[in-house]
Amino acid sequence: MISVPTDIALTDDALFNGRLCLWQPRDGYRFSVDAPLLVWFASRFGRVQTAADLGAGCGVVGLGLLAAETAATVAGIEIQPDLARLAEQNAARNGLADRYLALTRDIGQVGEERRLYGACDLVVANPPFWPGDQGQLPACEQRRVACHEVAVDLDGWVRTAVRLLRPRRGRLCAVFPARRLGALLAVLMSHAMTGEILVPVHPRERVPAELVLISARPGVRDRLVMEPPLVLRDDGVGDSPAVAAILDGSFSAALAARPDTRAVN
Repeated sequence: MISVPTDIALTDDALFNGRLCLWQPRDGYRFSVDAPLLVWFASRFGRVQTAADLGAGCGVVGLGLLAAETAATVAGIEIQPDLARLAEQNAARNGLADRYLALTRDIGQVGEERRLYGACDLVVANPPFWPGDQGQLPACEQRRVACHEVAVDLDGWVRTAVRLLRPRRGRLCAVFPARRLGALLAVLMSHAMTGEILVPVHPRERVPAELVLISARPGVRDRLVMEPPLVLRDDGVGDSPAVAAILDGSFSAALAARPDTRAVN
């Protein structure tokens, strides 16, 4: 039995119908639907050996990739020590500690990490969505660093992703605000990365997309494919069938085979 961390106030939350159970800060940065969507999207491309999660938070995306058997090993990179420690504890709680490496690092400085440099088949990122000078910043430091570009900007995390990826073979998968897609594509191009597949994510039908899921690869030119939209809510009253299949983990046979541990954790 893994003991509950007690140095910060936490909640105990389950994903994929209890197949992944995670502690996360009660009052700090908390994951949302972005995380399982990114796990699903990255898993579509098949199994990889080594993945890196930029801005790992409590470990949700990286541990999701491990539970889905999308990645054999994951390095979770997180600048905030409390969150990096929590990711490590969540890995142990879910029986994934031997495949998860928690690194307390500044994303902008991790590109030269010897064990990861040019070694990652996959890099995933749920990066800060908003510029650091946009609007009033959250008073909570965890949320401020996670949601706004105060520790790393758009160019910084893309540059790090490129350095970590295997040349010509690696893939970046990210979730990002739809209204900043133009900026993301421009930065990817400046680093010789080209968008590969784009899935717009709409909160409801007939409502503009708020998010995009995007994959990008080095050296692939003029190959961006816009896929049909993913609609989160069905008529605004419940999860759409497509999203329900993501949230319950049935998109992955390995994930679906994991037991519901909510009663024992």
